[in-house]
Amino acid sequence: MGTKTLTKEDLWCSVLGGAALATGGGGRAPTYEAFCQAVDPIFEAGLKPKLIDPMSLSDDDPVLMPIGIGGGITREDRERYGPPIRFGPYREIAFKEMDRVFPVLEWAGRPREDWREAAIKRLKEVKGEEKYVAYFPGEIGPGIYRQAVSGARDGVPVVDADCAGQRAVPELSFTSFNVKQLPATPAVIATIWGDLLVYEESLSWQRLEDITRAIALVSGGFNATMMSFKGKDIKESSVHGSYSKAIEVGRAIQEARESGDDPVDRIVEVTKGYKIFEGEVVAYTTEGKFAFTWGNGWIRGTGEFEGKLFRFWYKNENQISWLDGKPYVTCPDPFTVIDAKTGEGLSNFQPQAWTPGRKVAVVGVKAADIWRTERGLRIYNPRHFGFDIEYKPIEEIMEK
Repeated sequence: MGTKTLTKEDLWCSVLGGAALATGGGGRAPTYEAFCQAVDPIFEAGLKPKLIDPMSLSDDDPVLMPIGIGGGITREDRERYGPPIRFGPYREIAFKEMDRVFPVLEWAGRPREDWREAAIKRLKEVKGEEKYVAYFPGEIGPGIYRQAVSGARDGVPVVDADCAGQRAVPELSFTSFNVKQLPATPAVIATIWGDLLVYEESLSWQRLEDITRAIALVSGGFNATMMSFKGKDIKESSVHGSYSKAIEVGRAIQEARESGDDPVDRIVEVTKGYKIFEGEVVAYTTEGKFAFTWGNGWIRGTGEFEGKLFRFWYKNENQISWLDGKPYVTCPDPFTVIDAKTGEGLSNFQPQAWTPGRKVAVVGVKAADIWRTERGLRIYNPRHFGFDIEYKPIEEIMEK
């Protein structure tokens, strides 16, 4: 493929497809209006978002992987430093309120609008890297268009790959780089309050996850963790074709909407997956704690699943499911709840979307091969989350 220029339609399809692949996580999908506000200035300025085949990278090319760490926290944690205002003209109010509760140092700089960019600058200094040749999406979700936009601003492409396996994941440890035992550090962690931390060494990717998550917990529920890897690492240790797969799935959804075809059938076709359930949303619970969003959902079966009950448990992303109380499809195989009419992938970060009676289908896909390896399954499996459930490949479950 080399390098391909992405159109506005491509980017919107990456939103639709990213949501369908994200297993309920990867952040919230923007409305089309919000999407246009973000991308239109890029195209109006004559900038061109581009997608590069990972095999086109040179071995020594430095590639940036920016990661947003966060999820849900309790109300008490969110309000500890004052009103939870992140961006915009009211941030000064939040800063003054924090100073009232926890006086800041007189010489300390106030929170910067470019706090993420400050982390990238520091990472370059730490690793001796002058310029990144591309952005790399750590996972696939409805927000991957932002990396293409950021790359366009910097004049670099986004890599057509990811390290989660064409899905979103809740923890930094769930990465193909962990399976391949690449170093997790050095990394730079930035918070909206202006904190800048250099993470020099780490025992494991899980330690990196736990420590960055703790920082998110005391930082309004999120932080930006910046990492970089060489082109050789990307070529040998990532899952290729992820970004273009999201676009392909999104285009199938868009075409189904326009033609009146069943978008769920099209998603199943393009992903080579399975419709593992269909029905109506019965109930949904959500709770924010430890910088994650946790909960359960219940779907009452219709059609060929009439009389059956599907339950799933999520930690940011969907992880475990049961059919009539018995273990069903589980991680690392991804499954996403899809609106039966629109093909929209429902997000666990938007609890208002889970209206009782909403007609949905659940699409499951075989996990990327990296997760089917011995080390991959040691890292990512139901027991990691405390469930005494033996992982069974989705294709074996569907055969029965």
